Amino acid sequence: MDHLLALGTLMLVSQVNAGSYKTEIVGGREATPNSHPYIASLQLRRQHFCGGSLIAPQFLMTAAHCLSDTNPSRVTVVLGAHSLRANEASRQTFRISQVFENGFNPQTLENDIIILKLDRSATLNSRVNVVALPRVNETVPAGTQCVTSGWGRLGTEARIPDRLQELNVTVTGRELCRPNNICTGVFMRQAGICFGDSGGPLICNEVIQGISSFIVRSCGSGVAPDFFSRVALFRDFIDRAINS
Repeated sequence: MDHLLALGTLMLVSQVNAGSYKTEIVGGREATPNSHPYIASLQLRRQHFCGGSLIAPQFLMTAAHCLSDTNPSRVTVVLGAHSLRANEASRQTFRISQVFENGFNPQTLENDIIILKLDRSATLNSRVNVVALPRVNETVPAGTQCVTSGWGRLGTEARIPDRLQELNVTVTGRELCRPNNICTGVFMRQAGICFGDSGGPLICNEVIQGISSFIVRSCGSGVAPDFFSRVALFRDFIDRAINS
């Protein structure tokens, strides 16, 4: 079910149909169960392919490329999970009732954000909860310490982990990035996002500042930064979707 899309040297980090997209945490660690209560697993036939983040009781935010070749009616959204295989009591499962798009360009990977309305509101508790959104056009200075998480591959050719992984990362300077993205790196060792992490969160000071979008070269190369959609640029779009 792996899905890898190479655009020159750019690679999307989701896992869907063979030949399309991919992503997972490389060089990270297993997260404490339910310590990221906003994170979702997007699944096709019970197979994880992308992450997402709960931003309101009935709304999920993820990367637009995750659903670019996928019928939303076939997708199951799982909240409250730690293990992908275990039947955990904390799990809540949903279908997608509506999709809000914002002009995603699959060639340039600009506007790689999409909002999904769930078929009902999530029951909020200590294991399932919403994440804080940034202010409109809020900036994240280079050097800011953040954390990303997901069920992506542990390496370019490695397996998908059963349990949620997390990784501490550092925001890079703008000269290594693009205006609509936030870029991060772990430059002292090989670590970063990988196939299956697409759509997952970049959390800086308890606020979701980024959505896992794409990598350059291989997963956790230690050379090029990882690219996240910059959430603060899309607050108007997000608010319109939630208030619709």
